[in-house]
Amino acid sequence: MGVFMKESINIKEKNDNLKKIITENMIYLRKQKNLSGLNIADVLGVSRQAYYNYESGQREMSLSNLKILADYYGVTLDLIASTSLSDSRPPILTFPTLKKLDNNYKFTEDLAKVTSFSNDLLVVKESETLIKIFEANTTYIEGQELLFEFNNKLYTAVINFTPDGDGFFIYEEKAIKITKRDAKSLVYLGILFATIDKRYEKDYFF
Repeated sequence: MGVFMKESINIKEKNDNLKKIITENMIYLRKQKNLSGLNIADVLGVSRQAYYNYESGQREMSLSNLKILADYYGVTLDLIASTSLSDSRPPILTFPTLKKLDNNYKFTEDLAKVTSFSNDLLVVKESETLIKIFEANTTYIEGQELLFEFNNKLYTAVINFTPDGDGFFIYEEKAIKITKRDAKSLVYLGILFATIDKRYEKDYFF
């Protein structure tokens, strides 16, 4: 193989590696901000599908759009094109995983993964064995358990509102009323993402 051919292959490998780094960083930054592909598509002025084509590597994003993205996230172009973001990410833990196949549990290569992927997660210890994990959220979402502040106290509950604007929630088996006026002072902090109901205590697991 000639020198020119080797150099061409090396350049292609470097370009492919750079594209992979950029797409991984795009996904990471979007998820860190808890945004959808449609949100970022609107920022760039492209369709949702066009943006996901960028993330999947099917299309290459222009330098001007990368600059818009960097400014939006408050980072530099150099950072988006570097491994610094991936190097700073928390480790991913994998666990041997079984799935039910043909009415029988079998080990699978699709391993369960756990990571402290986002800084937007809040842990509420209801007890030593019952853990609730909330994802940061600042708006009311009907029918969902929320973490919120009301009258200078923090609560976790499903809030129900009536058509006239009054509301209530159940806390420790008691109904707490929210007037239409009080509702304006509610501060939403998170939405229930997951619940861990441990059967016994184990060191270093929540």
